[in-house]
Order: sequence, then structure tokens, then C-alpha cells
Amino acid sequence: MAGWCQRVGAVGRWVSLAVIGLGLAVPAAAVAQINGPALTLQLQVQPQGNDKFHSAEFRLWVPEIKGPLRGVIIRQHGCGRKGLDHADDVQWQALALKHHCALLGSHFVPTDKCADWFEPQGGSERALLVALETFAEQTKRPELAKVPWAIWGHSGGALWAMHLLNRRPQRVAAVWARSQALIEMQPAARAVPVMLNYGVGEQVGKFEAVHRNSLASFNKHRPAGALWALAVDPKSSHDCRESRRLAVPWFDAVLTLRLPERAGEADLRPLAGAEGWLGNPGTLAIASAAEYAGDKLQACWLPNEAVARQWQEYCKTGTVADPTRPPAPTQVKALFKDGVVTLSWAATADLESGTKRFHIYRDGEKIGSLGGVVGGANKNGDYQTHNYGDEPEPRPAPLRFTDPHGQLRSRYEVTQENHAGLESPPSPPVVPEDCKDCRQCNNRDGQRSTGWGPVRPGNLASISRKNAP
Repeated sequence: MAGWCQRVGAVGRWVSLAVIGLGLAVPAAAVAQINGPALTLQLQVQPQGNDKFHSAEFRLWVPEIKGPLRGVIIRQHGCGRKGLDHADDVQWQALALKHHCALLGSHFVPTDKCADWFEPQGGSERALLVALETFAEQTKRPELAKVPWAIWGHSGGALWAMHLLNRRPQRVAAVWARSQALIEMQPAARAVPVMLNYGVGEQVGKFEAVHRNSLASFNKHRPAGALWALAVDPKSSHDCRESRRLAVPWFDAVLTLRLPERAGEADLRPLAGAEGWLGNPGTLAIASAAEYAGDKLQACWLPNEAVARQWQEYCKTGTVADPTRPPAPTQVKALFKDGVVTLSWAATADLESGTKRFHIYRDGEKIGSLGGVVGGANKNGDYQTHNYGDEPEPRPAPLRFTDPHGQLRSRYEVTQENHAGLESPPSPPVVPEDCKDCRQCNNRDGQRSTGWGPVRPGNLASISRKNAP
């Protein structure tokens, strides 16, 4: 094992892994308190032998939970895109946290064409297994090397996901294949829930093969009993658009049904074909499997009534409404020093539509908001949004806010706003603590606190404000 090194990133405490024989050492972070505490690790796996990729990088987000993890949610990028930031997606982190799963993003660079990596036998499967084994060792969570996978993939990533399902159906809990599909699959893959999702704009033109392959795959395997469905987005083409509004609740329902009874184990729970709901892919009519009047083996299989209604809504509108308020921030701290109040807090991202902003209130009046850097897909300065390939933008910022006009007697509250425009209840009110006698104002190096909370041994490294960018 090579030595440890350390630097500071914009989102939290960073460490670096260097593993002999695996590749270059790169940073890893214990990110800020959104969905935290958590640890993020990153490494690169170098090609060997006949591997058909130049490089394979992996970033793993691991929530700090008691007991073993139950699975790994893998988010696989499409051809020509970079998917490492999938591990920083706060909405998908909330899904992973709910089910005690890790969240994995990756970036494959092919030697020639995209198929060099999206066909697992070209070395990408080996790289994935090596990365998970290494992460298992570094986090002291041996279950990472064996727990089931839930795989979301876009374009070439969708083909990669279905290839892995075909090769390892016993390990895959579910697959969401956005904008591509395999047709030839082994019978065992039919017991695994699959959503074949693409845009109406892919029915003709450049991406017509997506429509053709997705439809052919469904028509071949659903009549044989596959627990599969089609979801055609009426507004998009090859871009992912708002597909996560259906993908997240679909995975939520399927993981609830399929993950092993005991955390850390590998054996997935089977699903009976008679369970769930069915949807007509043409008329979008839905009913329970027991009450469905049409040909059941021509209908889309859906895990429950709630998801069936969301599928129906998505196929009509291209999105799913979020009528629920996000969870309120917690663990709010206010520190007063030199006439300035510094606030920090913890939060769990909204599961249904993600986190748009945080709002800060002093004595009942809003004094400001915390969003994200404007740029790329994030044109409105949201805390986080998503782009063409459903990668998150920007990376999550530290949950902190500075009020230069605060007083020791001021009362502060923080709320979370989701992408449906709904605001959470306020956090419990707090008053500032005077830093003259406050141990939280200084870390072990005598520097001002970042507001990210105490350093935990599992986070492996700490930072101080003097190092921050």
C-alpha cells in the first residue's frame, strides 16, 4: 500500500488513495453534511492484458450508517460523457441513504469506440469488481465486494447495465436502461425488474435504433414473463430530461421489495409475477395484476400502485409531480464572533424532486438563501440540478451561511426548498453562541471551524479554513 496524501476540495475533507497495481491515486472526500455524515472515495483502475479501455475511474459515496450496507446503486454514464459526479448527486444519495446503499459513479475512456467499455468482457467488468474490492478494504466494509447492484445507465451505459444483468442476474436487483437496450438476454434476467426508458424523439432519426431495440427487447422478454416495462418520455429525445422523477420512485419501490432481508448479504428476494400492477403501453391504462383485463404478458410490469400511477403520469407529461414538502434541516448551529454570525446545518435531500435551495431566516424574516454556482446546466443558481446525461450540477456546497448583521439575541431558522417549489417546515430555532467561550469556533489547529461538524475518525482526514480554496 502506498502512502496517504491529503488536500482540500470545495465540498469537504479530502484524502487520497494510492493502491499498488491499480493505477493513479486521486482525491477522495468526506463531503459536507447534506445526506451526511458520509465518506467519498475515488480511485483509478489501470487496464491490464486485453482490456479495451485507456482508464477507468470510480467515485464511491458511502453513508455513515450503523451496520452493513445493503447494496450499491451504480449510475453509469453514456458514451463520451463523464459520470464520476453521479456519486455527488444529492437526490440519488437520499435514495441510497434510505436503503443503506452506497452510490457509485464512474468514468471509462475507451481505447477506440464506446463499445470497448460498454461490453463488460472488454475489461470494464473487471475494473468494477477491482474497484469495489478496493473500496471494501479501504472503508472496512467487506460487504461492498458482494452486496447486490441496482444499475441505472444512459445510452452506452444502458447497454453496459443490461450486459451486466445478462452476465450476473443473481447480483442485480434492478436495471433502469435509459435510451438503449439489449435484445438477446438469458432467461434468468427476466426475473430482474427492468425499465426500458427512452424519449419520443428517438423514434425517428439519429437515435431510431434506441426505439427499435427497446421495443424489440420488451416484446421478446415480457411475453416470456419478464418483470419489465416501457416508459416513453413524450417530451425528450436522447437527453434524460426529467426521467429521474420516475426512476427514483421506481428504484425506491423495487429495492424495498428485492434487497436481502439481512444487511450485508448477497441473496436477493425473488418477486412473484402475480404481484404488482400492470400498465398498457399504448393506452396507459393501469390496474393491479389480479384485476388487469387485457393481455397481462403484453403489459408493463410495475412494482405497486403508486409507481403505476407515476408511470402513467410520466408517459403522459414527461415528469412526475412532487406534492410533498422536503425534510427540514437539522443540527443548526449559530456561532457569533467579531460581529458576524456563522450558521451551519445538516440536511437530507428531498427524495422526490431533489434540493433546489436552502433559505435562512432571522427573527422570522428571510435574510438569504444558499444555492449553487451558476453555469452549465445550472442556469438559475440552484443548489443542484442535472444535465443532458442526468449528471448533477454543481457538486454540493457546504451547508453554511454568514450573516454580517446578526446579534447574540437573534433567532435563526433554516428551510429546504425542493424542485417542486415546496418549502420544508423550519428547523428548530437557535440563537448564536458567543465564540469567546466556544470550543466549536476553533479546530485542533487553532483555526476557525468550517461549520461541517466534528472530525470523525472514519473520515480519515480533516481540514481547516486556512486551507480552503
